Amino acid sequence: AQDGAGLSGFDPSMLGAADQVAFAKAMGDDLGLAELLGGGGDIEQYLQSYEQMLAQGIQTGPQLNVVDAEGGITVRPEPGFVIKTRDVTSGMKIFINVVSNEHIERPHMKSLEELQGEEGCRVPMSVGTPVEDFDKKSEPCVTYDIVANPEIVEESQKQPSFRENLVSLCLAAVSQKYKIELDPRYKLPKMKYKGASVQLQRIRKSRQSDIEEVLSSNTAAPMPGESAARRAQSGTGANGESADGVEQPEFCIFYSKAGAGSVDGFGQKWPLPPDTPQDAAELDNLSGWDLPCYRVNAFQEKIRGTMMNKSQREQKEAEHQEAGASPPGVNETREVLAGRTCTVQVRMPKLDMQIPSLKQFGVEVSDECLRVSFPLLPRAARPAYAPLTLWWPQQFCSAQATAHWETQTDTLSICLPTEVPDDEAEFDQGLLNAVF
Repeated sequence: AQDGAGLSGFDPSMLGAADQVAFAKAMGDDLGLAELLGGGGDIEQYLQSYEQMLAQGIQTGPQLNVVDAEGGITVRPEPGFVIKTRDVTSGMKIFINVVSNEHIERPHMKSLEELQGEEGCRVPMSVGTPVEDFDKKSEPCVTYDIVANPEIVEESQKQPSFRENLVSLCLAAVSQKYKIELDPRYKLPKMKYKGASVQLQRIRKSRQSDIEEVLSSNTAAPMPGESAARRAQSGTGANGESADGVEQPEFCIFYSKAGAGSVDGFGQKWPLPPDTPQDAAELDNLSGWDLPCYRVNAFQEKIRGTMMNKSQREQKEAEHQEAGASPPGVNETREVLAGRTCTVQVRMPKLDMQIPSLKQFGVEVSDECLRVSFPLLPRAARPAYAPLTLWWPQQFCSAQATAHWETQTDTLSICLPTEVPDDEAEFDQGLLNAVF
C-alpha cells in the first residue's frame, strides 16, 4: 500500500482487464482483488475479507493499558490544561499539554544524593516527543505532552500556587530533555488540549511510590507548591507542622476591589491567573497566589543563570542594582493591588468548645505581616495549632485593619487596605517610630 501512496487521483478502472489484474497484484493483493477485477469473484465476499483485514490490523497495533515484555505500557492520557510559552532562541511558539494517566506514579519522597542524603519530593512525569502544529493564526508551533498522575492535575485546578509550581516543573522538564531554553513567562490558554486528539504515550511502569509507602507509611509526600507555600510562613516544617507535630490552621488570602461583596475564600472557585494587570483589574476578587511577584519563575532563572560564569552573573547583578530597577513582578504587583483590600481567612475548627474562642488565639497585624499565635491552655498538652505568620507582598496599612470572628464556621477574617490612604500618609512614620 505504501508503493501506491503517490498515485493520488489514479483510477485503476481506466486500465484494461489484463492491466487491472497486473496492477492489483503489484499492489500486494491478498484478498482476491485481482480476481474480482478480472471478472470473477464475489464483491460481498471481498468486502467481508477487507473488513476482517482492517480488524486484524487494528488488533496487531499497540494494546492500551497492557504492560509489555519490556516493562512499558501504552496509554491514552486524559487532557488537563495547556501552557503557552516561546523558545527563547528561535522565537517559536511552544504549547505544553499537561495530561494525566493513572499509570504515572504519585508524588513520593526520595533520598537525594546531591543533598547528602536529604529527602525531597519526586514528581514523576513522562515527557512526550515534539509535534509540529499550527496555532489559531495559522503560524507554526511545536507541542509537547507531559503525562502526570491524575492527582497532580486535579490539585492544580484547585490551588493556583500548586499550578504555578507544576508549570515550573513542566518548563524545566521540557528544557532539560530537549536542550532548549523556554521563556519563563507563560500563559494558560482556555483549552484542555492543543491538538486534534490526545497522543498515545508509551511510559515505563514503575512502583517506587508504592515501595515508599511500605517503607515510610507515616510520611506523606507534599504536593508541588505546598512546601513553597509553607516556606512563606515561619517556624514550621514542610508539612505545615511545628517541631512538636502541631499543625497550622487552614487559611486563604485574596484581594477585593472596593465595593465587592464578601466571599468565602475556601469555597470560592478561583479563575486562571490573569496574564496582565489589565486582566486582573476586571476581577472583583483576586487569589493571593496569583500576584505577579509570586509568578516569577525563579527556578527557570537559575537554569538560565548556569549559562553564565560567576563574573558574568556578578556583572549582571551590579548593572541591575545601578539601574535601580525593581525586582521582577514588584511594579506589576503594586499596580494590581492598587485600591484593593486584603482579606485573610483562617479556619480553626479544633479550638476547645468549652473555652471562649477569642481566648485561644492572639492576632498581631503590622504593615509587613500577620501573626496568629496559639497559647498553651491550662491542662493542655500542646496548643491547638502551630503559630501562623504571613508576610505581605508589600507594605499594607495595618492602622486600618479590622478583624471578625464567625462562630458558625470557626473562621477568623482580617481585612486591611493594601496601600496607605492619603490621610494616613500625612504622618511621618519614621518620626513616630523614633518617639515610641
